[in-house]
Amino acid sequence: MHDTAFCFETVSPDSWLANEQTWKENLLKLPNWYQIPLINSNASHNLPDGTLVRFRGMIQDMHNPEFYFEQFEVFNSETNEVRNKSGKYRDTANILENEKINYANNLLSGQRQTMVVVSMPGLNEWAQQLEDSRNHLNHLKQQPNTSKRLTSSTKLKRSYDEDEIEDDAMQVEQEVTHKEPRTKEAESVAANMVSREHLLNFPLPDVACQSCIVKVYTEDDQLKLNEMIEVVGFLSVDPALSGEFQPETDPLVDPRGESEAEAVTHNPPPSLVPRLHAVHVRRLDHCNPLVEGEFDQNTVLKEANTAREHLLKALTELLLGDKLAAEYLICHLIACIYLRQETLTLGSFCLNISNLPIRKYPHYAKQLYDIIKQFVTKSYYLPLTVDNMNTMALLPKKDYECNRLTSGILQLSKHTHLVLDETRLQQGRLGPAGVHNIAALGNLIKTQKLKYDFKYYQMDFDSDVSVLILSEGKSLLPSDYHVPLRPEESSLEIFDAIVEAATYYLKEEIMNLIRAYLTNLKLVKYTVTEDLKFVEDDFIEMRRNSTTDAPVTADDLHRLLVLARLVGLSRGHDTLSNECWDTAKAMEAELQHRLKNRVPSTI
Repeated sequence: MHDTAFCFETVSPDSWLANEQTWKENLLKLPNWYQIPLINSNASHNLPDGTLVRFRGMIQDMHNPEFYFEQFEVFNSETNEVRNKSGKYRDTANILENEKINYANNLLSGQRQTMVVVSMPGLNEWAQQLEDSRNHLNHLKQQPNTSKRLTSSTKLKRSYDEDEIEDDAMQVEQEVTHKEPRTKEAESVAANMVSREHLLNFPLPDVACQSCIVKVYTEDDQLKLNEMIEVVGFLSVDPALSGEFQPETDPLVDPRGESEAEAVTHNPPPSLVPRLHAVHVRRLDHCNPLVEGEFDQNTVLKEANTAREHLLKALTELLLGDKLAAEYLICHLIACIYLRQETLTLGSFCLNISNLPIRKYPHYAKQLYDIIKQFVTKSYYLPLTVDNMNTMALLPKKDYECNRLTSGILQLSKHTHLVLDETRLQQGRLGPAGVHNIAALGNLIKTQKLKYDFKYYQMDFDSDVSVLILSEGKSLLPSDYHVPLRPEESSLEIFDAIVEAATYYLKEEIMNLIRAYLTNLKLVKYTVTEDLKFVEDDFIEMRRNSTTDAPVTADDLHRLLVLARLVGLSRGHDTLSNECWDTAKAMEAELQHRLKNRVPSTI
């Protein structure tokens, strides 16, 4: 038998269908998938149509189910031969000029789910470079450029609405055998209606991204919006799939047909948005290329303290000698949602670091972010200017004319770090859109949910985005923990040198240790033992010593438990210990003392 990797390089949809179960088993047995081209790192136009490829990204939108011809007969007019073909894992019939499809007999229709997947929004440059170095296949550059190839094919898909017809209409009429381009007038209308940005529809503006239309044939996986997935499937890049080559319909004959805007939006040029017919879809817990293979919790916990010490040292320097702020920032960087029950969401750790020295260093917040993004896998920096709040689309919105979800900046996959720079806020007036955006940010922070706008109603979608607010005074947005920065005078004088020294200190080996540490701790299973009498005794004592002006409530206990959990995890503990509880109490006591004794900022 041929080498397994070689087989996957040459497999076609037909050979896959001939022995589908064996192919799937072999795919799952592969030690790694590097030999299957990842089109995030390899240009799709260098790959032949029908190649088995991979794509990794976030589900950005889901379209209506699509009907296609799972089995159909082809008649050859020269040889009078009749043969069966399958439309599974392809968009076009690939028949010869002297062949015709028999639409009257032995036609079996199937249904496939169609969704738009975009490469991970906010994936940082270091992660992308590492991904490319492992997955870029140099030999693909010698392949023919498929974006230049136009074939005359028979389209095999039908829209969901078109199939809601009576039984006698099962004799499906031929849609197009040879697609003709639209007239120049029609092309100009379509071009005026949609732009490249409209077709790509990326969540984050001005950030490099890729898009792919994925077609899924199994109903076992109830995939959801914003989930991170990796798809293995057959590439479909025939230029004839573009909306520019869709047949024009008469509204009197086909009143339920797609509008021109919808047709072009749902059928972008394959050179811009390739199609992928999935043979396997797997959900991803993370997208850090440094964290691979089986997750070994014991090893992760054993190595945690070493990475933490490096990270604490670097952050303390960058936060101008403020070790307490650095400790809270580490807790923020490893936090994620770990429990959802109805209206209860546990694990959120929105951190507001205020009193930034913007008079001396106007771009301090951006400089701090530029270091943080070297640690985390996905992040986005959002300056909270009045203009941004009034003009940016933060929430996804349903576009009924094009029948698709228009993405918003806050449509992010889990474990993305959103850094809000409030130091950029100047005097100005927030319009209705600005007020709406501020409310959306507040709702995300408090509930870790986003309200998607469907025009006639709103729908909540779960989120898991870590929000860090950098501000001069206390933020106008809510936060779980507010830490006013207390810089050391000596550090203030040499901040530029500190940034340079930190860059020198954080060698690639140390950086990778920290990067893996921040991802791994989100995957650790944390257990709460029943032996928490020390917590109960402390809470009773805290309640006893509280005053009417500063009562100790159940919220205070919850806040301490969340902090103690993260303090323990950061040090390599997967259960709550007395030591970590005491450390969390000491951190909170120091923070409350700092908050009560704040002085006006002079930096």
